[in-house]
Amino acid sequence: MSFVTNIDPNNVPRLLENIENQGYAVLENVVTDEGLARFRAWIDEVSAEAGKGYHAIFGDVEKIDHTPLARLSEDADFRQLMQRMAEKSLARRLADQNILAVLRCVQGESGKKKSNSFHYDASVITALLPIEIPQEGEARGDLLLFPNLRPFRSSVIFNVLEKSLMQNRLSRYLLMKAIKHRLVKPMTLYLKPGNIYFFHGYRTFHANGPCDPSFRRATALFHFGDPHHGSMLTRSIVRVNRLLAK
Repeated sequence: MSFVTNIDPNNVPRLLENIENQGYAVLENVVTDEGLARFRAWIDEVSAEAGKGYHAIFGDVEKIDHTPLARLSEDADFRQLMQRMAEKSLARRLADQNILAVLRCVQGESGKKKSNSFHYDASVITALLPIEIPQEGEARGDLLLFPNLRPFRSSVIFNVLEKSLMQNRLSRYLLMKAIKHRLVKPMTLYLKPGNIYFFHGYRTFHANGPCDPSFRRATALFHFGDPHHGSMLTRSIVRVNRLLAK
């Protein structure tokens, strides 16, 4: 049986149109039932070593080599799809860049701290594959989006300053108060395992909603296209994010 299906790089115009018009795009049933079973078996192994709290694997080659995460990120059609989407979004070529793959497992009490942590990604295109999503209760860890809230920035310094203003503890606290009192309302996506959801991670302020600590929310994230590729500041931020993920 195949691992993935329905990945066609010719879908790029439709996907980008959906991202621009509604904030996200989706390819349905991309990862087959066999593929999801392999992902879940691998996650069981990872969770057995990491414990029942929150944990993530941030694209370290030695940790994802020969895993389902690597298999999808190295798929030629998926790579081509991500690259075309990023290049058309920026209207320029992106050479010598790879897909950054991340596994996130939100579970237990420590997982609560990772909910509602709104942020911008460093990448042009973010692809999210739900692997395990709680089906009971209201706290399922839905994807929350403020789509296309900002443009792609030409200045890496301006980008970092903007993110520091919006991604600190006080800003997130005020945002959650505003959401609670219905002053602002993020888009809510109910995630289906096997689908892949695409959005402009760089432009979209996003987070996962609360997740019942009794259940595990496991997702694979794939990032492609750094508008500030080559910047020493960007590389430093990525290194810090890797350390925090560990």
